[in-house]
Amino acid sequence: MENNKCVGKVWLVGAGCSAGLLTLEGLARLRQAQVVLYDALLDPAILAEIPAEAEIIPVGKRCGRHSLKQADINTLLVEKAREGKRVVRLKGGDSFVLGRGGEEVIALQAAGIPYGIVPGVTSAVAVPEHLGIPVTHRGLSRSFTVVTGHTRNGDLEDWQALADLEGTLVFLMGLGQLPHICGSLLQHGKNPETPVSVLCGGYSYRQLRLDGNLATMAEKAAGKAFAPAIIVVGPAAALHLEAGEKEPVMVTGSRSFCRQVVRALEPLECPVRPLPVLEVEPLIQTVSPSIMRASWLVFTSRNGVRLFGQWLQLHRIDHRKLAGSRLAAIGEGTADELAQLGFAADLVPETYTAEALGKVLAKNVVPGERCLLLRAEEGSPDLPRVLEKAGVVYEDVPLYRTRTVRPAAIEKTELAPGTLIFGSARGVHTFFGQYILAPGTKVLCIGPITAKAAREEGVAAPACAMVHSVAGLVQALQEEKEP
Repeated sequence: MENNKCVGKVWLVGAGCSAGLLTLEGLARLRQAQVVLYDALLDPAILAEIPAEAEIIPVGKRCGRHSLKQADINTLLVEKAREGKRVVRLKGGDSFVLGRGGEEVIALQAAGIPYGIVPGVTSAVAVPEHLGIPVTHRGLSRSFTVVTGHTRNGDLEDWQALADLEGTLVFLMGLGQLPHICGSLLQHGKNPETPVSVLCGGYSYRQLRLDGNLATMAEKAAGKAFAPAIIVVGPAAALHLEAGEKEPVMVTGSRSFCRQVVRALEPLECPVRPLPVLEVEPLIQTVSPSIMRASWLVFTSRNGVRLFGQWLQLHRIDHRKLAGSRLAAIGEGTADELAQLGFAADLVPETYTAEALGKVLAKNVVPGERCLLLRAEEGSPDLPRVLEKAGVVYEDVPLYRTRTVRPAAIEKTELAPGTLIFGSARGVHTFFGQYILAPGTKVLCIGPITAKAAREEGVAAPACAMVHSVAGLVQALQEEKEP
């Protein structure tokens, strides 16, 4: 065994089937990670909990498309741990239920790498329950059996034993083998009237339940079913115990924006599903301390304020050194973020847009004063355009840039109907590069610039919050849902 003095540790974390099913221990390990190797098809809200500074490596496998071979994943886990890193291997469902967590643990043991295991909620139980099928039910099923839908030799080992079972059969990763599964069970004596359900995209934005029996299911699912799917066979598959869930609210944009909106919507008690498509990359290491001599510090987002606070800590700058500077914020949300740092905004426009901020600055900046725009690298051109027209001297100081969050799916994914919230024009355009809106989806935008971007992407009539802030979005949604 090798010397572990500088070796980090690997945690195998089962992520469940959705953010709500990630355990508290799993969430804690994820938030402490320095490196995360994650599977395909994970709830984007779980990925949003990965620290911004962590190295994120997608290693997920989809049918016919392997990002990395299992041996390469094992090697990568060992290499990252030997760098002294806290590594999380984030896996869908549970790491060991028809997963390959055991192989990863054996590789870690062989390399002398410390590891820990956080169990996850397996889709074999969670998805059927979510869609109204208990895998055991008194009088119908006293047991359940989880079976892989495909094996290396393309067949299962003992169809007769499976056909003789009276409990519930749950097939994972078997959609492509559905006709073969149904036919083999029938061939080995299973009653043709045995209920069968095919559960597609459980806990996702387009989940679907298809019901039939062994004689009809293959035909019913043809052209309708999609992966990932779970096949449930047995009397319990005839039950419909699903709860009447309200229409979901989906939130997209940056990870931080999604988290902020999800928290703000908690009092409404509606299902909220974050779908981050952007993440923030800090650039504060390149910002010079000379910005402290500016007459005006202008903030156009909460992210900018948050990173400015980190920059102050990085350089150990006393807040009192800002006594000679005035602060401008694009809206009340940004002003609230400043207040959390202990600063009061001196200027906030009545309309929360870059153009409005530029106009009010032009009226307040005295000739000769130095004005710094502390914002995103790809910030709106409206603000500098207005300042230039008014003759205001300014300097753009990027505190961060936004980059695209890599989607779990390769093809564009169609979402289930609901209400979709956008927080920026950049978020709109990035979203439509990855997803397709289902007919009947309602679109709510934080402001007119974002709504304009939505129209450019083909949204016929996007709604717009009267107050261009997260609080305004919540108010608009609340008013819409009131009878």
